[in-house]
Amino acid sequence: MSRKSPQPASAERRLAELGIEDQARVLLDANVPAFSFIFGIPPKEILDEARKKGIVTLGTATTPDEAIALEQAGVDVVVVSGFEAGGHRGSFLRPAQDSLTGTFSLVPQTVDAVNVPVVAAGGIADARGIAAAFALGAEGVQMGTVFLACEESGAHPLHREAIVSGGAGQTALTQAFTGRLARGIDNELLQMLNKPGTEILPYPLQRVLMRSLALPAQKSGRPDLLALWAGQSANLAHYPRIPELMQSLVDGAAKRLNRAERGILINIKSSA
Repeated sequence: MSRKSPQPASAERRLAELGIEDQARVLLDANVPAFSFIFGIPPKEILDEARKKGIVTLGTATTPDEAIALEQAGVDVVVVSGFEAGGHRGSFLRPAQDSLTGTFSLVPQTVDAVNVPVVAAGGIADARGIAAAFALGAEGVQMGTVFLACEESGAHPLHREAIVSGGAGQTALTQAFTGRLARGIDNELLQMLNKPGTEILPYPLQRVLMRSLALPAQKSGRPDLLALWAGQSANLAHYPRIPELMQSLVDGAAKRLNRAERGILINIKSSA
């Protein structure tokens, strides 16, 4: 009786089996230009080596206190993620359920609390959001869902279609997709798993369980039974290709920021 050869582990699985130190080592050895992370602060020796190599470090905060902790650890840039964001909540000082601050409340508080550059994330999906984040003191923005909806992303076609078709208008927070609090499209699967009394396994066991359900749902064309990450501004994702999306963001933000700057100058001259 012949034995089947073991299937090679996926790149994602192999990566998940590595600890944070091993994962960071891969990046450090590759001399990447930037190292972005969530769910806490890497060990001091990793940040020290990144600094020596000239690698820019970006840490994610969901509260001003977390931003301060990142700055004190020597992180170069703080990404503040409001509760509008799709995907995981990267909270690490307090439970994620107790760290739910909106992006446009979180940004100015964090800008006032730290001296490093602040990048705004969560619910930013178009040029208006970019201009608003800059007006509140952010020096950059991080956007996810609108790029997830583009053909060039690695998202499953059912996931992309759910976003661009308007099916992501309602999102919700859940621990059921991975065992950690995250935001996704409020579909049949999320509602079922969010019912009181539903047992949720700890991370990463819940994630493994949900992945075993994903393939059958994809093959059956059932987006209502898939864990679909999306932020609260998913309905603003109107561009299916990245070049058009980038052009709209750059041109639109530049116009709004230039208009705001002209308005400030006019007001200053008028009051002089």
